[in-house]
Amino acid sequence: MHVQQDEKLKCGDEMFAILIDSGTTNSRIRLIDSETNQITDSEKVRIGVRNTAIDGHNGELKSHLHKGLGRLLERNCLTAFDVEYIVASGMITSNLGLYEVPHIIAPAGVDDFVESSKVVSLKEFYEIPCVFVPGMSNGVSDCIRPIDAINQFDVMRGEEVESIGLLKQMDLHGKGIIVLPGSHTKFVIVDHDRTLISCLSTLGGETLMAMQKETILSDSLSPNLVQEIDEAMLLKGFEAAKSYGLTRSFYHIRLLQLFENLTENERANYFVGSVIYNDIQSLFGSIEAIEDFDWIVIGGTNPLKRSFAYLLNQMREKWKVIEANDLQVENSLVIGAQEIANKMNRDRFVNRKEKK
Repeated sequence: MHVQQDEKLKCGDEMFAILIDSGTTNSRIRLIDSETNQITDSEKVRIGVRNTAIDGHNGELKSHLHKGLGRLLERNCLTAFDVEYIVASGMITSNLGLYEVPHIIAPAGVDDFVESSKVVSLKEFYEIPCVFVPGMSNGVSDCIRPIDAINQFDVMRGEEVESIGLLKQMDLHGKGIIVLPGSHTKFVIVDHDRTLISCLSTLGGETLMAMQKETILSDSLSPNLVQEIDEAMLLKGFEAAKSYGLTRSFYHIRLLQLFENLTENERANYFVGSVIYNDIQSLFGSIEAIEDFDWIVIGGTNPLKRSFAYLLNQMREKWKVIEANDLQVENSLVIGAQEIANKMNRDRFVNRKEKK
């Protein structure tokens, strides 16, 4: 990708870092000014570990990330030697990614993630030292058969960095829960010392998309689902799932199209409310002494972020429900990744500037 000279950054003695967050279907590459921690530029690459699963190898993942990284460097008048290090998190560290790092066992704090991260230089990343951050799995006794205690098991990759970044930005005290809605809703349980105690995952977001795309509800719902929050309809869907069950509340969407003059957006809010009810019930059914928690922070993006915040506020008045703002969400991965990198032994990185 070529850009005009006056559009480029002037190259000097600045040092940069790059953050790569790779998921199931997409990856994001962010260029960070090491001094200010500000995002200078970013590149979205439509590739993820889904491609590895389909292809049976990670060749496409390697190629697309290599090209995306090259475009980011060229666009900003940088070479690999201007980048001190890369931090990679998410599914890129799974067996379907570029470099597998085993999950660490909860509970885990920042220092545990630092200790278990691996620093590797790959040709796909221009030999820039890359910190591959492990995900986290719940601690479960080896004496228990998974089938007998399957709800105690859970894993996450990427959300641990996001959680660390959100905690770093917020003045929180006591025990709490971080809610990260997305394709998979993640509930991250946090102790008073900001240790990540455990996680709990649902298929909330994937359920919304699959039901809209692959069932009779395709005719009742817009492909974009919620366009604007409708609190009354969110609550109606929430209460419907509570009273009649999830799959019956899904059929309500069809009935509302036939017998009630509602917009697609109103029906979508009803639909989202019913799914969120079941996500929250998964949390309540899995966490002991739920009343002992002092706060809940909701991350992710809208409309799910606002939807969770509204419905949680309707349920438990004693909880301090905090909806992270868009800037805090955007910065969470950056701050979390930098928190891990900054705590690492710098001897593990090569001084890139001296090699220029």
